[in-house]
Amino acid sequence: MLIDVKSGVVKISAPAKLNLFLEVLGKRDDGYHEIESLMCPISLCDTLELHATTDPHVNLKVDLPVVQDPIKEDPAWDVPSDDRNLVYRAVKLVRERMHVQSGCRIRLAKSIPAAAGLGGGSSDAAAAVVAAMLAWGNWDRSMATEICAELGSDLNLFLGDESGIGLALARGRGENCEILANGLSLEFVVTHPPVGCATSAVYANWRSMDILRSPQDLIEACKTQYACKTQYIERIGPLLFNALEKSAMSITPWIDIQLDFFRSAAFRYNAMTGSGSSCFALVNEPYTMSDIRRAAKVAGLSRVYAVKSWAQPSIEEQIKRIDSL
Repeated sequence: MLIDVKSGVVKISAPAKLNLFLEVLGKRDDGYHEIESLMCPISLCDTLELHATTDPHVNLKVDLPVVQDPIKEDPAWDVPSDDRNLVYRAVKLVRERMHVQSGCRIRLAKSIPAAAGLGGGSSDAAAAVVAAMLAWGNWDRSMATEICAELGSDLNLFLGDESGIGLALARGRGENCEILANGLSLEFVVTHPPVGCATSAVYANWRSMDILRSPQDLIEACKTQYACKTQYIERIGPLLFNALEKSAMSITPWIDIQLDFFRSAAFRYNAMTGSGSSCFALVNEPYTMSDIRRAAKVAGLSRVYAVKSWAQPSIEEQIKRIDSL
């Protein structure tokens, strides 16, 4: 996340993420699944602004994108502004743990579609935790990490650690994140279809494979500096993997549609992210985005994004920079 504080308003850019690798290791006793995943924040971001108030209420306003050709019953922008929203719950939990009485006004401008496997809701909630702590005067990484782990599986990715925010190896149910120091610089095309995937349904439909994959080769490839961009992509691309793809494919045909679209557009390296329904391609050839959007529209894909891998200094470093201004 990228933090800015002006005139008492905390403003945070909350990035989406892609799962470059996702293996499911098995079902846990608590009902969740044990995973191992290489997660990459990307430059597609929501924006959250929080202003502390003397009024004890938490008020959340959600601004949705203007859609030219709205799709009937489209889940992408079905984002509530009440206590069903993880942002609302995150701020209430911070207030409870910090023992403060004041409230806040929150404006959440959405760019990341929901039900997509892009982590938008988790990123927004992590941003809300940070913003609330800063607005109420006390950043506490340990408390923030505990709150984020309680709220959801992948929120801690967006907190990063003291070294920065970026590529991370996630374990457990996704809450245990190890930030990997690297010079990752990748470009992607991301698509989102007119349907979402329910995480619970995709995991419930998952079936174990005889051989489990390891992300280690991909981690090493991401860390290695190659002579040229083409060599970099050719090393990383074949290692993209998502163990939930087959499960999601059996629930909706849109996973196959997106992957077929990428292959027809000569994007050889592609995969689903998270539990779907979005898919992405690693850019390995020059392309024109207008041409890609036209071809995607023919395939029924109205949401297409050109994004890059995304990294920022640690929250602590960003706070220092703000304080020095």
